[in-house]
Amino acid sequence: MDLQESQARRIITRHVWLAMGAGLLPLSVLDYAMITGVQLRMLRQLSRNYHVPFSRDRGKTIISALLGTVIPATLTNAVASALKSVPLAGPVLGGISMAIFAGATTYATGKIFLQHFESGGTFLDLEPATVRAYFRQEFEKGQTLAREMRSKAGVTPAPMAIAPTEPPSHVDPS
Repeated sequence: MDLQESQARRIITRHVWLAMGAGLLPLSVLDYAMITGVQLRMLRQLSRNYHVPFSRDRGKTIISALLGTVIPATLTNAVASALKSVPLAGPVLGGISMAIFAGATTYATGKIFLQHFESGGTFLDLEPATVRAYFRQEFEKGQTLAREMRSKAGVTPAPMAIAPTEPPSHVDPS
């Protein structure tokens, strides 16, 4: 592995962490915007690393097209984001699901661009339709990686308190 590819891998890993953090945000609309911003920032840094002109508009278009290849996960993403509005457990469960989704899609997007830039490609000649299968494969790897990263960081759901069905023994039930 050469220095350029090594640097690209570090850029991807750093942005997977950032995207996972954005996925933990409690506001469902804000998390989408932050995750997209993190992914665009990653693409900008990857393009600099490979000396490829960056195109924000083309980057957004490609990200959207790639996300379309994992539609079931995107539906899960919307549910996870909506869960955040449920009192108590919602933000924890939704945030963790969203963090894993954000990390996985960021990882897969980064890997697509790493491979594309390594082969001499640019933003203009990347066709999302031709890399869909590879994106899905990298998305699966990204989910595993994001779960491992979450575990290493110690981010796990807090156990839910269960309300007692009977009053405590020191309380008179009448």
